[in-house]
Amino acid sequence: PLFRSVNVKENTRSGATLTTLMATDDDAGSNAKVAYSIASGNVGGKFKIDSSTGDVILEGSLDFETLTDYDLTVLAVDGGKPAQTGVTTLNVAVLDVNDNSPIFTQAVYVGSVSAFAPNGSVIASVRARDADSGSNGRISYSIASGNSKGLFSVDSVSGEVSTTAVVGDLSSAYSIGITASDSGSPQNRGQCLLSISVYKDNANVLDFNLNPYTAVIAENVSVNSTAVSVLATTQSGPIAVSYSISKSSGKIPFRVAPNSGRIIVRRPLDRETIDSYSFVVVATSGGQVSQTAQTNVKITVTDVNDDEPTFSQPKYSLSIPEATPPGTSIVAVAATDRDLGSNGRFSYRLVGGANGYFSLDTALGNVMTAAILNSSHVSNFSLIIEAKDEGTPPLVSTTTVNVVIAVQGNTKPAFATSLYTFIVRENVRSGSLIGSVVAHDRDPGAYGTVTYKIISGDSSNSFVIDSNSGAVRTTKDLDYETVSQYSLKIEAVDAGRPRKSAMTKVSIIVTDVNDNLPVFAGTPYSVTISDQLPLGSSVLQVSASDADSGTNGDVTFSITKGDTKNRFHINDNTGVITLAGSLDSTLQNVYLLTVEASDGGAPRKSSTTIVSATVVQPGKLKPVFDQSVYSVTVKENSALGARVAKVNARESSGSGAPSVIRYSLADSTYFSVDSNTGIVTVARQLDRETTDKFSITVIATDQRKPPQSSTATLDVAVGDVNDNQPVFSNQVYTASIREDNRVGLSVAQVQATDSDVGTNGRVTYSIVQGNVDNTFAIDSNTGLISTVIEMDRELTPKYVLRVAAVDQGSPSLRAVTTLTVTVLDVNDNAPVFAQPIYSAEVPEDAAIGASLLTTTATDDDVGSNAVVTYSIRSDEEIPLLIGTTTGLIVSAGVLSGGQYKFKVVATDQGKPALNSSSDVVINVNTVNKHAPIFETALYEATIHSSTSVGSVVLTVSANDDDAGLNGRVRYFIGESENETESVPFSVSQTSGEVKLERELANGESYHFAVTAVDSGIVLLSATAQVSITVNDAEAISGDQSKSGGLSIGLIVGVSIGAVVLILLVVIVVVVAKKKAYAFKWRQDTDDVPTSVTFTPEEDNIAFTNPMYESTGFGSGLGTRVTKNNPLYESPLGEDPSPGKQNPIYCSTDDVLDRIQAELDDSLAKGFEDLDAAAAESN
Repeated sequence: PLFRSVNVKENTRSGATLTTLMATDDDAGSNAKVAYSIASGNVGGKFKIDSSTGDVILEGSLDFETLTDYDLTVLAVDGGKPAQTGVTTLNVAVLDVNDNSPIFTQAVYVGSVSAFAPNGSVIASVRARDADSGSNGRISYSIASGNSKGLFSVDSVSGEVSTTAVVGDLSSAYSIGITASDSGSPQNRGQCLLSISVYKDNANVLDFNLNPYTAVIAENVSVNSTAVSVLATTQSGPIAVSYSISKSSGKIPFRVAPNSGRIIVRRPLDRETIDSYSFVVVATSGGQVSQTAQTNVKITVTDVNDDEPTFSQPKYSLSIPEATPPGTSIVAVAATDRDLGSNGRFSYRLVGGANGYFSLDTALGNVMTAAILNSSHVSNFSLIIEAKDEGTPPLVSTTTVNVVIAVQGNTKPAFATSLYTFIVRENVRSGSLIGSVVAHDRDPGAYGTVTYKIISGDSSNSFVIDSNSGAVRTTKDLDYETVSQYSLKIEAVDAGRPRKSAMTKVSIIVTDVNDNLPVFAGTPYSVTISDQLPLGSSVLQVSASDADSGTNGDVTFSITKGDTKNRFHINDNTGVITLAGSLDSTLQNVYLLTVEASDGGAPRKSSTTIVSATVVQPGKLKPVFDQSVYSVTVKENSALGARVAKVNARESSGSGAPSVIRYSLADSTYFSVDSNTGIVTVARQLDRETTDKFSITVIATDQRKPPQSSTATLDVAVGDVNDNQPVFSNQVYTASIREDNRVGLSVAQVQATDSDVGTNGRVTYSIVQGNVDNTFAIDSNTGLISTVIEMDRELTPKYVLRVAAVDQGSPSLRAVTTLTVTVLDVNDNAPVFAQPIYSAEVPEDAAIGASLLTTTATDDDVGSNAVVTYSIRSDEEIPLLIGTTTGLIVSAGVLSGGQYKFKVVATDQGKPALNSSSDVVINVNTVNKHAPIFETALYEATIHSSTSVGSVVLTVSANDDDAGLNGRVRYFIGESENETESVPFSVSQTSGEVKLERELANGESYHFAVTAVDSGIVLLSATAQVSITVNDAEAISGDQSKSGGLSIGLIVGVSIGAVVLILLVVIVVVVAKKKAYAFKWRQDTDDVPTSVTFTPEEDNIAFTNPMYESTGFGSGLGTRVTKNNPLYESPLGEDPSPGKQNPIYCSTDDVLDRIQAELDDSLAKGFEDLDAAAAESN
């Protein structure tokens, strides 16, 4: 066996011959015939061999990456018997081609890098594989996209991605496209995506300390002031930073100091224009990598009182009737203040010009009449109104209200004449002035202002009147032939309340001009005549009319063409054509004559018609009608048998002996004709609204043999009679209008039709009922209804108008419809309180939630405009609440004695909302909790019988711990205020002095009660007893010993107090030896706290201030140390310096010694005083 090999590329196509194997056999014949086959090694059946030729053929596709070579065992068998076999091995080596692209292990790789990482920092590694071998599988890496800034690179062999520069930009993220390319030919590639995020290296990242920065500054802050400072730094420490304001912040009145970050005011601020600013400050660092950071800054501008109240108008002007009742609101001035809070809160004040006739609502600015006005006394006022805000200092502005007192209109307008006559040519241009009407009203001012309008007589709307001047003008071309005269009714209306009016008539005469041509009747004309007709015989009569009048309407006739041989003659006045020359039908059998009709105007107007004359021999003549067309008009209400027309036919001229002519109608059920006379009559009831015209063929037949006939046309126009009344499109109309709509606004339009024609069908409209105060006007021609005065829903919420439509027939017919106009409410009424001021008395111990007072306001509007809510307006917090819908004021906290003054505001729910206010005063009465207490239960006195009347014997005194009236004490003799005792003494109700009212004798004595009563609502009282004895001897002794007795009492009291004090000090010292105490001292002068520590282990007490007061000892006792106290003396001999806190040191023994010395001195002096008093009494 032989070993053979063949190289085959893996992309060789199936069916290709790879090689040919050939075996030789030395035999001959069939013994030498060889057949080939593959015995083994054909993995996957990839190959086959041609059994006769030995061609090895590829049967499928090869893949180097799956199997690189095949060892095929091939047999060669001859044809002998027995067959001989040869064996060989064919090695098929599969050669690689570049049929695989590199494939990355991941489609997307993710990496991150610090914004400040140095050059060469590794971010990530990418890896790809290629199934090919050799150079086909050798891969190199490169960056394909996303690296426009050149910040990254990739190692072509390892796939390691690293930085080529410092990234720096924190706001960015990068998507890098990386390509893996093999080294085959052609080259194959694969791609992946590397997503790189940039993160902060916090130690080096520039950032602001705050975000946002906020500041509040006053709008009057001076330019170049610092509003706030910003600071940007890194965690590793401060770096050089430059600050700027982002351009996106727009134009703002601030700048930033580039080095310090101070936000500086660069131009004046105005809160009323802009009350806050938000902008962005950017910090930029230097260094190798420039960083930026940004923060938001919000600066709020606070208000200062720099805007005065501004009135909506610098001057108000109005006129009011002199009969305006007091309390009527005539105008509301309005001001605004752009400031905030109390700076923008203001009130109105009437500062001049009122003279007692006007008042002003200080909160709302409503100016009201305060007295009856009389124009004969004062005809005008100039009120000066001030608006003053509550800022510090307050700002003020003023406005002027000019009020004219008008005489109330009471006269009506008067026209100069009751009939005006205007003459106008019919060819006057539209818009031409044809005349003016004038009416005067003697009322002054606006009440005497007159307006004009056309009431009737102009159904064709041919005229218009200027409502102010009374000038009458045409609105369209006039036509004398249609209407030659108009009779208008014009109304003049004044502006009084109620309005008054006057009427006049205007007759407009339209004069004729030659504007119409003559019009032939029955044109064209035709006639048949005999050629034997005698000269002078009548042939035909033409007729024409001219709608103009006078000579303009006079018509004359002439033959202008078709009669070259003068065979015919026409009468220029009558239009009768006669034969003027002989005729011969054999020479000319037809004549076409042009007849002209001319009027008498200047210049003349004319028209023509054709007359066709047919000439025949006598035996061929037919009856001839006078007219080929008859035109008549018959009223639609004509009775049956009424004559309509008379037709007439005659024998043709020259027909010989006359023959009887009979008449008939070709087709008509509504008419019949008398066969003998040719009179046409009504045969059936007519109705123009059903059929308004008929065209009837009339036949005239002679009685010759054979009979001859001819026809004519009878056109019957059915004339209208006023047999139909107008019909409204709706039986009932509805409309609505806001009460604040302007005068002249269209409200609704009614429409009626009339089946009649002409004046019978011309409809005019009028309001016949329900037009209260003449509020509405209706256009008589169009039915358009509009307002003529201002409306007030609160006076008249609805109008029910009866509107009539009347035709112009005679007699006229009418129809009536109803228009209901609902006046829609607008919020034109503010709530009105039932009282201008509310007040209530309440006790100070009223429970929380207790009802104190109910305020009530009503609003004349309706719906939400009339829904009233209540609120309290007060400059200070008060412990009160109000029910928003009830107006009930209740306590919301503890009430303090005194008075609460505030306003209750009633606001409706309209848009815009209106409000009014009422003053409320709540007087809080303190509760009478305490009864008076006398200083003693028994007052005693001994008086001399010579004591003069009116002398004060003694004084009683009682105290009451209540405040105000509850603590005011009055005194009465007796057990109560109403039960006085009959004693010769009186007591002052206020001072308690008991006075003698009459002389007394020695030995008399009196015992009575004195009552002290407070002045609370609920009186509380106390009683003390008084005993007065008249004893001349005791009275004298008492006088002599008075002073001694007092001294003894004082000494005894002092002595007892001293003993008690010694005992207390001893207790303090004993306790102090066992325990430390902390003292808190208060400085007398400036309340600077001073601490003192006293311990048994230390002999000294340190005082940090020479002026203090103890607030407590451990034993509960207190000692006041003052500058006069010996404790002020320093044991060290140091004098405290004035105004300084000098330490003073003293031992505890010093304290006790000094206290003991003080007590000894006090006791010694007390006993000396006691001895002196005893000696004096002896």
